[in-house]
Amino acid sequence: MRLVTISLVLCGSGLGQVALKPDHIINDPDAKKIQIVKDVALQKKFGAQMALYMQALRPTAAINGLGQLRIRPAKGKRKSVAVRFRTFALGSTLVNEYLIADGSLTVKQQVGRDTLYEWTGTGKKVERLNEGQAILPFADSDFWMIDLGLEMLRWRHQSVIERKLRRGELCSVLVSRPAKGVEGGYSKVVSWVDEDSMGIVRAELFDGEGKLLKIFEPKSFKKIEGQWHLKEMEMRNEQANTRTSIVFDLKPVSEPEK
Repeated sequence: MRLVTISLVLCGSGLGQVALKPDHIINDPDAKKIQIVKDVALQKKFGAQMALYMQALRPTAAINGLGQLRIRPAKGKRKSVAVRFRTFALGSTLVNEYLIADGSLTVKQQVGRDTLYEWTGTGKKVERLNEGQAILPFADSDFWMIDLGLEMLRWRHQSVIERKLRRGELCSVLVSRPAKGVEGGYSKVVSWVDEDSMGIVRAELFDGEGKLLKIFEPKSFKKIEGQWHLKEMEMRNEQANTRTSIVFDLKPVSEPEK
């Protein structure tokens, strides 16, 4: 299944800069070989190649749309927050914008450089945040700002430890670790990456003590004009027993936005 969507799932887009898929994928064009990568040097090589490739993915055209953040707290009423999103390439920079009633989040990224997070509250000046400062819930949801920026792909330590099936697709299991822990942040992220689309089909995010904190999964898709688009994705906080879904209102490109 070839997917096209916003950058959080990193699927079906062109490459803004020269980057190659990891050697182990190129050497297995039929994508049928399931294996454990035992050699540590190869783990690091494939991991670095995969993270670089995923960083370099760019949409072939700007993607605009509307959606809903559906937040289910551990107690109390569920909440729905309208969000307008936009993804586009500006030269070598990938830009993702998320607009809600309280303000807007803009994520700017270039390959091999630190992510720039910009939060603009309604009627306020732009706040520029680095990774440590962007460990904040977006719209009081289970998605942190750094989740929306796929910050783990920029961490120093990347390893592909095995290839296995997940949701019927052969995936490379990518383990990402930061050079040093950030207070309140993740200690590692384990991602199952579909080797065809290079999209994340599941990610497990661990807290500073190495305990499972959150699970990310795409939930449903919709075929529009011959291409598969993400319709819903979910982040579950296993420790707080909360969850947030982002549901996209998808329309064909030819259908005007109301």
